[in-house]
Amino acid sequence: MYTLLALILGLAFGAGQIALLIRGVRSLGGGTLKVWLFVVQFFCPLVGLLSCAWLAADRLAVCAAAMVAALIVGAAGEVLRLRRQAAPKKGTGDNDDN
Repeated sequence: MYTLLALILGLAFGAGQIALLIRGVRSLGGGTLKVWLFVVQFFCPLVGLLSCAWLAADRLAVCAAAMVAALIVGAAGEVLRLRRQAAPKKGTGDNDDN
């Protein structure tokens, strides 16, 4: 029971942190810096781990591992999305190398 709770808390706060971080970086790239996104994402792991320590103290490592996994998967997904957007499309005739 507590393991599932720790897993859900870790995934939720990790996903929230990566979503806020991605939105903050996009706002920075768009020329409008939204500082509140960076401030809130900074406190996400702290609030997540404190809530996990309060609700499922003996499963704190599970919560932290789930949080890290959500961050890694989210970052890898964003990199793949950006690489897919930047890849030249084959067969469009825009390539002047030939």
